[in-house]
Amino acid sequence: MKRILFIFLSLIFVTTSVSAQRARFELSFKSSVPADVSTVYIQPLDVADDIPSVPMRLKDDVYTGSVPVSTSGFYEVVMVINGGQWLATVYSPKNKKVELAVEFDGQALVENSGVDNRALSALNTQILSNSRKLWLVNGMSDKELMSLMRSHVSVKDSIIKTCCPAPAVVDYMNAWAYTASQSFYTSIPRAQKRKLKDLSFVKEDVLSPCDSILDNENAALLPAAVQHVFASIADKSQLGLDGMLSALYDGYKCEAVRVKVADMIMSRFLSRHSYAMDFDGGLECVKRVVDDFDLSDKYIDEYLKHEAVLIGADFPESVVLADLDGEEVDFSTFKGKYVYVDLWASWCGPCCMEVPHLQALEKELEGSDFVFVSISTDTDQNAWKSKVAELGMHGNQFFDRDNELGRVLNVGGIPFFLIYDKDGKLHTYGAMRPSAGEQLKEFLLNLK
Repeated sequence: MKRILFIFLSLIFVTTSVSAQRARFELSFKSSVPADVSTVYIQPLDVADDIPSVPMRLKDDVYTGSVPVSTSGFYEVVMVINGGQWLATVYSPKNKKVELAVEFDGQALVENSGVDNRALSALNTQILSNSRKLWLVNGMSDKELMSLMRSHVSVKDSIIKTCCPAPAVVDYMNAWAYTASQSFYTSIPRAQKRKLKDLSFVKEDVLSPCDSILDNENAALLPAAVQHVFASIADKSQLGLDGMLSALYDGYKCEAVRVKVADMIMSRFLSRHSYAMDFDGGLECVKRVVDDFDLSDKYIDEYLKHEAVLIGADFPESVVLADLDGEEVDFSTFKGKYVYVDLWASWCGPCCMEVPHLQALEKELEGSDFVFVSISTDTDQNAWKSKVAELGMHGNQFFDRDNELGRVLNVGGIPFFLIYDKDGKLHTYGAMRPSAGEQLKEFLLNLK
């Protein structure tokens, strides 16, 4: 037992030590620092951790900073130049000191210190060039579009053959070129003002199945690659939650890809499931897939938070309401009366159109067993307060401090209305709007 404990503590120490390691970055320009560079960041790319970007400090024409070591060896250089954001991916494994010499040619960021970064920069330049052509050259033919789309992969292959980068860089470049082709294809309607169905080719004419390219940890570093895998699985939504997860686990062996895409599949299910219609069935399904695919219990916990949609449920305890003065409000203080809740936001036109009807109804039922509560889902408290003043809203005006209520109640759109009974239990989920007028008034007066 002591030996097991020693090994466990040793692993904790090693993990903590690795995550605490930092690399010193020194980034200079091959020529002088451009006058219009306002900010430089380094973003470590890591499949296991969401590491924040680190701003660099400028001294003597060199940007320096201490950055958490990325276990993948990949980093993203982010520069804000003349108001625009430019990115360059660099590969620097097992280095405590990283020296980069960046050049900005007006079209792309280039870093050529070694074959790995030379290959990454060359591919980045090609991808940006293709994107510019797509958006700036009008009236491109199907042949031209297809050729550009294919060039992401063909140029990538040529770069790899010429530079012979590390295997990890090859995996990353394969995924990058693949997702760039996918993005190019989906951008055609907006860039060229043409519908995809009117093209003489489909993306499958250019792209091979994604599981042959994106099933590795270095591909998982690219959000677009993970999103593409998810999209291919989501196309199988008719198979249900179990079927989509089975398709993922049967088609992909890389654990990083599995974890990221499984999270997207579960999040989609949790956001779209009709809890009020089938709470028990959905819970059984989530528990089953968590067990079958060895997923985190967090998905069960997240599902259970939606018990608040069930008739007879209490107002969710996790929701923190604040009034116009910033003071917290206890929803239970309304017990003894029926509570009609308006979930709205200042930016929502239909919400604001309901306000006069709500105020008229509140005035008609003044002194009765009804309380009217408006809860804002705004993220900007000042915008909420300004709209309350503009519309002359009075009475119980509250702010959902953590923007939690709509999520736990699985509200897909606002305005949304609920009714709680005198015991503080949910009576009606998705109540009639105030603009229903006499119909709503009669419904409220007949509540027992």
